[in-house]
Amino acid sequence: MDDPENLRSLNSHFLNMVESPLQYLSKAVLKHPFYEHLFNGDLKETIFAFCLNQQERVWRSLSEEMILLSKLNYPKCINRVFVQNAQFSLMAASGLSIQLDKLKGNSHNITTACKEYIDFLNTLTEKRLFLPIFAAILPRFWLTTHLHKRCLELNAHNHPYKKFIKHCISQSAEAQTISIIRSLDLLIQTISEVEKAEIQQLFMDAALHECELLNEAYKQSSSS
Repeated sequence: MDDPENLRSLNSHFLNMVESPLQYLSKAVLKHPFYEHLFNGDLKETIFAFCLNQQERVWRSLSEEMILLSKLNYPKCINRVFVQNAQFSLMAASGLSIQLDKLKGNSHNITTACKEYIDFLNTLTEKRLFLPIFAAILPRFWLTTHLHKRCLELNAHNHPYKKFIKHCISQSAEAQTISIIRSLDLLIQTISEVEKAEIQQLFMDAALHECELLNEAYKQSSSS
């Protein structure tokens, strides 16, 4: 496989198929008020820790599931994607965990939205079907790629959450995102229109879970 091109220039049948959910991710998640407060630097530390806890748990669970899947008897090209995703997810979780450890007195249990998202992903991985798994994890990697790009444009100097911004800058998921998309482009060529609709819905469900994580954190901000 040749080197991955830029995500912006990628010509993808799958992305065309999920155009509406992608617009939802762009408008409802990437531009969520939670991120606006975070990047403006006026987010309370307790709410920031709440968000880190959510994200760390999802990445940690995802890394464990990807490691498990990478050991199964899939085609080598599929296993390679799982290995790459497992490594990235583990690094993302570890980076957030380090930040959480430094926020003393801000420990949190697993949140409702976080548990529901993890259960959603785990239900899919238990079925061992890599097409729906790829469709469901793509929103997270797609969002991470675009958060990385947004953070590159920020001035982190003296920002209260500059460590998080630097974490996002260091975590470029573009290569992983493109690998998932390319795999999906190949896989959807062999499925029916009914199955394509099901895959579209899985992608949208995952996008909704991503938004609900932010909604849950933002509600904490509003009530604190």
